[in-house]
Amino acid sequence: MRGITTATASAWARKSAEAEPPERGGSIVIFALLVPLLFAALALALDFGKLAYERQDLSNALDAAALAGAGSLPNDPTTAKTAAISYAKSNDPQADPTIAFRCLVASTGASKTVASGQVPNVCDPGATAGAICNETLCSIPCVPGGTKTCNTIIVTATKDVPFAFAPVIGVNTGNTGALSAIACKGSCGTQIPNPMDIVMVADRTGSMSDADRNLMVAGIKSTLQTMTKEQQYVALGTIGRSATTPGSCITKPSTSQTTGPWLPVPFTNNYTNTPATPGGVPPLNTSSPLVSGLTCLNSSSTGTYLAAPLKSAARYVLGLTPNNLGTLPVRSTPARKAIILETDGQPNEENISGSTDLGTATDIGNTNGTVACNNLIDVAKKAKEHGLLIITVSFGEANLARCNGGSTSFVRDVLAAAASPKAPGVPSTASNDCQSTASRAAENGDGDMFFCAATGAEMGPIFASAVNAISTNSRLIRLPE
Repeated sequence: MRGITTATASAWARKSAEAEPPERGGSIVIFALLVPLLFAALALALDFGKLAYERQDLSNALDAAALAGAGSLPNDPTTAKTAAISYAKSNDPQADPTIAFRCLVASTGASKTVASGQVPNVCDPGATAGAICNETLCSIPCVPGGTKTCNTIIVTATKDVPFAFAPVIGVNTGNTGALSAIACKGSCGTQIPNPMDIVMVADRTGSMSDADRNLMVAGIKSTLQTMTKEQQYVALGTIGRSATTPGSCITKPSTSQTTGPWLPVPFTNNYTNTPATPGGVPPLNTSSPLVSGLTCLNSSSTGTYLAAPLKSAARYVLGLTPNNLGTLPVRSTPARKAIILETDGQPNEENISGSTDLGTATDIGNTNGTVACNNLIDVAKKAKEHGLLIITVSFGEANLARCNGGSTSFVRDVLAAAASPKAPGVPSTASNDCQSTASRAAENGDGDMFFCAATGAEMGPIFASAVNAISTNSRLIRLPE
């Protein structure tokens, strides 16, 4: 084979150089141009990651702020606002939140309007104009002040986030966008979530008309439909007593002043059935002893006792008298224990020698109305010392009646004194005689544990409001859109 000469080799090299494509040099130029873009993309990715982190951090801060503010609703919106802002800033110093309030109540369902009785008892925005409802909830604009009360707080904030890398390409900051957290206190128009043991004591003596008693019963039934049977166990007491051998009606009235139970219906957790649609109003379970006992709740011919039924209810819910709570499912957290006592007149008792001490099972009664009223206050005081929440409702003539006639105390004042305090050191009070719609609205919207009603039709919202007062939990919630 012939060798390759130097001249030939040089010629080949020149040809190879002349034949090399130009892409190699172009790729270097393109790569040089893309390097800044790649670094810009990396800078944006890092800074957008920081923005997402700051957005979540702000959201968490607003959640905490809303829950902190809701704890003071509906009675103290000023403290609610201050607490919300303080919590937001303590969790995110750069947060600068704005505060708004709403009144959140139940909806009528498919018609998507505010359910009757929710305003002003759950919260009172003054008017329902502007309400936004779905089939479960209604959200009503609410500006607290005067008699207006709001149960929901909205905490909103936005934040600029300085970028660390993106400024090299002229992007100095990002923004989280407006974020909001919404928290509500109480039942918030939905089924009440927290565990409770409640004894409802209803006056069914002859001074209450059949029409009013039936409306009261309907009100209690509708209240049961706002509750959660798995969490709230309910017993029923009556004034006067029920028969020792009731027959087909568990609340059949006793003909005796001194025999028969004050609490004919034990704690029940089966008073409603599963709603037809998730989130709908649960139908009443007519087979439940509580529901059937309400249905056949007839008038009693005996007198109006105050201290005795309250003492019986207190002993029962505390377990001093054997109750059936041990036979019902255990709930995840301890239940709040409460009594709701409604009466429509001055005491009309026989003399029954007994003690106001909850440690004794003896009954108590006194023909002297002043003594009877004082006995009620004393029993209530001892019950509250045991941690019971007591809510009292003055109905009809009880708003004007005096304990013993003449110049003695009004029954309404005694019932208010028996009720639990509005706040530590702030007693519940009867601030007026409840003789007008406006005065009753003022009394029932003052945030304490004493309520008044003039007609049976008003009893349903009041019982619902009373149960709402027991439900003190705050929770984050989504408003209807």
